[in-house]
Amino acid sequence: MAMVAGVGLCSTSLKAQFLGGLRIKADEPGPKGQWMIYGSFDYSKTNTPYHTSSSVGTDAVAGVPLGIGYFINNNDVIGVNYAYAQDVSDGHTVYKQNETGVWYSPSVSLGKYFALIGQVDAHYVWGQKESEVSGSMENFNGFRLRAYPIFAIFLGGGWALKFKFAELSMLQTKVKNEGWTKNYVAGLSGSTLGVGISKNFDFRKKSQP
Repeated sequence: MAMVAGVGLCSTSLKAQFLGGLRIKADEPGPKGQWMIYGSFDYSKTNTPYHTSSSVGTDAVAGVPLGIGYFINNNDVIGVNYAYAQDVSDGHTVYKQNETGVWYSPSVSLGKYFALIGQVDAHYVWGQKESEVSGSMENFNGFRLRAYPIFAIFLGGGWALKFKFAELSMLQTKVKNEGWTKNYVAGLSGSTLGVGISKNFDFRKKSQP
């Protein structure tokens, strides 16, 4: 899976180069040494005469997790992130999921205001879900590997909008005394779209002129 993710990011970089994307050189002004925070928040609710359901979280609908990263150079960021999702049906919780891990994100510039970014996540996953047999909540854990492209629009002042538009991922979870449940996502669809926002911070002391 790691090999597939690496090939996907390499392909993204090559396509960006074809479109005119460029890596910022080490001696050019850029975000090297800065910190970035990013994330999104998702909420949806459905009401019918006989049923009410809602979903809430930082990654509830294939969105963007909450994260913090560090620019190791002008183009590459490494960091940690966290995502949470919860589903409620008719007033009681039927599913809760947490995940956290590390991520790596290379990018190429598409001009002054745009960039194409690739991101790879490696997460530990844990939570609870309602049993179809007993109706009680059961604990589960597992892991997720995910790679996806992001289109960024720079707004100024370190702010940027991030649009996730595809995904390649594998999620494996296990309830005690049961086998592994495996979920795979690949391609571009409504379930892989997500929007987030990020902000860069530079905590380095400014040199006096």
